[in-house]
Amino acid sequence: MEQHTYQLKGEELTVTIQKPEACEGTRFDRIGWVTQVRLETAGIDFCMPESRTAGQGTGGVGLSGEFGIDKPIGYDDAQVGETFMKLGIGALTKVDGEGYNFARTYPVEMYEVQVEAAPSEIRFTSITPEVHGYAARLTKTLTVERRSLKIRYKLENLGSRRISTNEYVHNFVSVGDYAVGPDYVLNLPYAPETKQIGDGGVEEKLVLSPGRLTWSSEAGGEYYVLYEGFAVGERPYWELIHTPSGAGMRELGDFDASKFAVWGAGHVVAPEVFVDLELAPGEGREWMRVYEFFA
Repeated sequence: MEQHTYQLKGEELTVTIQKPEACEGTRFDRIGWVTQVRLETAGIDFCMPESRTAGQGTGGVGLSGEFGIDKPIGYDDAQVGETFMKLGIGALTKVDGEGYNFARTYPVEMYEVQVEAAPSEIRFTSITPEVHGYAARLTKTLTVERRSLKIRYKLENLGSRRISTNEYVHNFVSVGDYAVGPDYVLNLPYAPETKQIGDGGVEEKLVLSPGRLTWSSEAGGEYYVLYEGFAVGERPYWELIHTPSGAGMRELGDFDASKFAVWGAGHVVAPEVFVDLELAPGEGREWMRVYEFFA
């Protein structure tokens, strides 16, 4: 039987990564897609599906990365029927004159991906063919060390036009499948200010105070909120704790965060830290996300 995943094993963590050719949809980055993290010493899983109902949502599960959710590369340059670049996925076909919609599934020709795998580290490399002057090389290296997962990114502009986009990870997570509610707290290293509230009754579900978010008992159903307030040079960081058990996870990084959002539903929460990417022809950019798990 064909194996559709890779596994990284460390002293305490087991990380499951979907093989690029086994991924579906045209939203989430197919290279280095982490679908489960298990803290073996505590028997706790941290990754959840976007929706528990088959066919609903956009196919997210676990640590689902995405490039260009609101900054698609080359979409406006493409005519209907032509392709544009979706980093980590492939050449997507523009199907009509409407604006880019991240939740829409586009016809796709997947980019070739090179994989170098070892027991505790795996590297993915994808080179995009040139289209309308845009071309790039994306390399992602995932490494497991004790209770940490490190994801190192390298994006190189191989084309003749400037790349202006962003990247984030839609972290579909919980702690041991405990329902998201008053037993959870999301610690933050700064005092965020609400910038944009989406549908879902955020004011009734989330309680914001300096340095932390908590949930009311009304946290079921989908909701979304975008925050601002990062200081210049502030690094991304959030820490999700299930207070009765003391177990949780945190994300750190070595880049300046451009924005921070929280999406969620009753079974899952998704803290999202964005990085802006501006690369002139010939330029490259490296950044890193580190996930730590504890119990």
